[in-house]
Amino acid sequence: INGTILTYGQTSSGKTFTMEGPSMWDPQHQGVIPRAVERLFQLIAEADVHTAFTVKVAYYEIYCEKIRDLLNPANVNLKTREDKDEGVVVSGVTEVYVANKDDIMEVLETGKRFRASAPTLMNAESSRSHSILSIHVTQRNEISQRVRRGKLVLVDLAGSEKVSKTGAAGLRLEEAKNINRSLTSLGMVITALTEGPHHHVPYRDSKLTRVLQESLGGNSKTCLIICCAPEPRHAPETISTL
Repeated sequence: INGTILTYGQTSSGKTFTMEGPSMWDPQHQGVIPRAVERLFQLIAEADVHTAFTVKVAYYEIYCEKIRDLLNPANVNLKTREDKDEGVVVSGVTEVYVANKDDIMEVLETGKRFRASAPTLMNAESSRSHSILSIHVTQRNEISQRVRRGKLVLVDLAGSEKVSKTGAAGLRLEEAKNINRSLTSLGMVITALTEGPHHHVPYRDSKLTRVLQESLGGNSKTCLIICCAPEPRHAPETISTL
């Protein structure tokens, strides 16, 4: 089974704070990603002694409809392809084998340095891209040789926003258009999935929904965390988000 957790909401509503926490290294103040990773390795440690595990991670962002490898920033326009075992995969993305939680935290710290962010009127460190941490777990039973695969995808979406409030112009405006367009596509995919198995699901409408195809449909369990800003002036965006 594949699992997906996404944070959704306007700029400065707490999406990155929710996923990472104020400190990824402090057990008291960690967000969803460090806690999920800790739980994953705890379950591996408790597993049957005849089961061998491998865990590998990829960390990339979707910026202005281009997939960029955060572990190798030279890879700036990666393509997607279909794989018969894994479904939709990102071709050429860097994958790192990890042995424990700290390994994944170091991958995150490396990737965060290259993530596209810029100041707007709403947020001094606004994320201008969707970041995706993909954790692939393979388990092999050493007696029966049966192999099972699962993927945990942790997504920090870029903030949806009203251009008039963020003061976006030039490149920032182009970023905002791409962000809002891909979030609209995500909403349409989720709506289509709720309408039953025979309904067309427009995965190909954006890079975001394409790379999340295996994470939203099929045998996946998906959790959407809604982030809302408390200030009354943000009421229209809060209503829209909800």
